[in-house]
Amino acid sequence: MTVPTQRYWRRAELRRDEEDGRHRPVGWLELFFDLVFVVIIGVLAEELIHDTHHLPGFALQFMAVFWVWNAFTYYNERFESDGLENRLFTFLAIVTVAGLAVWAPHGLDDNYVGFAGAYLAARGLNIALWLRAGVHERTFLPIALRFATGYAIAVALIVASTAFDGALRTTLFGLAVVVEIVTPSFTAKQQSVLPPLSRSKWPERFGLFTMIVLGETIIGVIHALSDAEDKDLVSGVLGLAIGFAFWWLYYDFIARRPSRQQILTALAWVYLHLVTLLAITVAGAGVSIALSGHDVPGLLFVGVGAALASLGVLETTLERDKSEPTHRIFSPALKIGLGVGLAAVALLPLHWSPVVALATCLLVLAVPALYGARVWYQR
Repeated sequence: MTVPTQRYWRRAELRRDEEDGRHRPVGWLELFFDLVFVVIIGVLAEELIHDTHHLPGFALQFMAVFWVWNAFTYYNERFESDGLENRLFTFLAIVTVAGLAVWAPHGLDDNYVGFAGAYLAARGLNIALWLRAGVHERTFLPIALRFATGYAIAVALIVASTAFDGALRTTLFGLAVVVEIVTPSFTAKQQSVLPPLSRSKWPERFGLFTMIVLGETIIGVIHALSDAEDKDLVSGVLGLAIGFAFWWLYYDFIARRPSRQQILTALAWVYLHLVTLLAITVAGAGVSIALSGHDVPGLLFVGVGAALASLGVLETTLERDKSEPTHRIFSPALKIGLGVGLAAVALLPLHWSPVVALATCLLVLAVPALYGARVWYQR
């Protein structure tokens, strides 16, 4: 039996799984692709643990890394195929992201050229894929051209940044990343005519990336305990429980429902994931520092509080049906209020022991978790 030639190298075609009523599972290749992000998020988190003053730089690098992941994930959502070209492009993407991981330490200082170059390479590959898709699918060409315009501006800013040092260089790189992140908001009209996003695979991809971030919290707790001379097992259990609480809240309240299909709402859903995952990573770093025996950092309260509040805002973007047990207003408001309150604790001039600080964070997270358990199991 002869295999058709187009099976080996496929042209880019818009997927219409949602229109056709097909469920498309996450593929093994995508799961393999995610592995390289396990490494780079671990590297970034480790730098933050060792230097909390690096928080602004960490946040900027995390934003760049997340946007690279999101861009390739969105491309697969729209144009994934079973052809060999998909495997080749994914491997090339892995190479560029591995470069980000290699140069991530001091990526805005001594390793800036390497980190910024790897970022441009990753985004350049993604833009090339968008343009290829636009050639094959004419309805996508206006979107691809807007994406390419945003990338061109980012390239100009990053190239210009190499002529400077310090804060100005970092500012220019930050502007470049922000330009690329906001560019999709200028394609809302054009994207509104595309097939709807999948209600199963698209949220599942973000759920898997969230699992990577949560995994870094668990790794941080284990490393902190193993490195400590006096192993505080109670604090260690509390640290693990905080990670478990975030799992509970995300997968009970967020992951089980897709965002509403309006393109601006779906885009807000993506942006809010960026904020939420950034905050969870910061919270995990705060847990690790608390377990290391040093003073409990305000980073812990800010990270946990910001993550909880972000989950509440994220919940407002989700679809609702008649069987939804959570309250439309109370459920997100509870998370936002508790999260803002917990983050404000960092401003108090108090000395916290690790046990008390971790227990306080856990108690705050337990309130919406218990609310979810009540409405879910008693309906």
